[in-house]
Amino acid sequence: MIRGLYSAASGMFALERKQETLADNLANAQTPGYKKDDAVQRAFPKLLLQRIRDFSENGNVQAAGAFQLPGQAVRIGELSNGVYTQERIPSFNQGSLVQTSNPLDLAIEDQGIPTQMINGRQVKPAAFFAVQMPDGTVGYTRNGKFDLDANGHLVTSEGYLVLGADHTPVTITDSISKEDLSINADGQLIAYPSDPSKTRVAGQIGIAVVQNPLDLRRVGGNVFQSANPVPFIQDAGGTNPGVSLHQGFIEQSNVDTGQTMTDMMMAIRGYEANQKVIGVYDNSLQQLYSIGKING
Repeated sequence: MIRGLYSAASGMFALERKQETLADNLANAQTPGYKKDDAVQRAFPKLLLQRIRDFSENGNVQAAGAFQLPGQAVRIGELSNGVYTQERIPSFNQGSLVQTSNPLDLAIEDQGIPTQMINGRQVKPAAFFAVQMPDGTVGYTRNGKFDLDANGHLVTSEGYLVLGADHTPVTITDSISKEDLSINADGQLIAYPSDPSKTRVAGQIGIAVVQNPLDLRRVGGNVFQSANPVPFIQDAGGTNPGVSLHQGFIEQSNVDTGQTMTDMMMAIRGYEANQKVIGVYDNSLQQLYSIGKING
């Protein structure tokens, strides 16, 4: 009986963590470039259930196609003792692109990157903007809602410096306004594109392609980091595997709000079902205690 109580309690804990994951996804449904998390649930190791001394003393009882000896333990099956939410795994599927017409809004389209075989399974590499974190480390994000700060640095909406193809922060000099900048599909920032006499390349945004995005760890709501440096496609010897940038667009999050709300309702129903199971066990234990107290 106690085993079932623990199984129901583990289900409540697992569903609570899944609900937290779904709530985080729903809260970031409108965050540009956000990649949703999927909660992975696994069962505890299975237990072997046996019957002991469940047969006649002569040992002539047949079970599972064979005669059993007197007092021999007989296998009757396996039982999982509960479930737990092991981890949250980001989904790096492409989000839809929405036009904003803001000159410094930038969206990555990496559907053209071919999949590759890693550890016996197909993995889709993913492209990211590289940003400099406050502690000097490099982060990777899909949020392309950029702006210029007071020093002419290209920054994200969180204030992180955007790194260029030379791995240093992109800086726009000569007081060029963002309305006088154009960004092509390769990430080059073209100053004064409508004036041939003044047109020049003011910089280039670095694009990093992570071969196995599942190796990344989330350090913020919209930024990931890698244990090893990720090369840029503009590095020496690098090639563009199928990445293009779209100026005046942002990538929406890949959260399906309708499916997420449905999953949240299912998680609540499962939580309530486990609560009822625990209530039934609690009533049974109370009755058992009462009977034992009367008989005692």
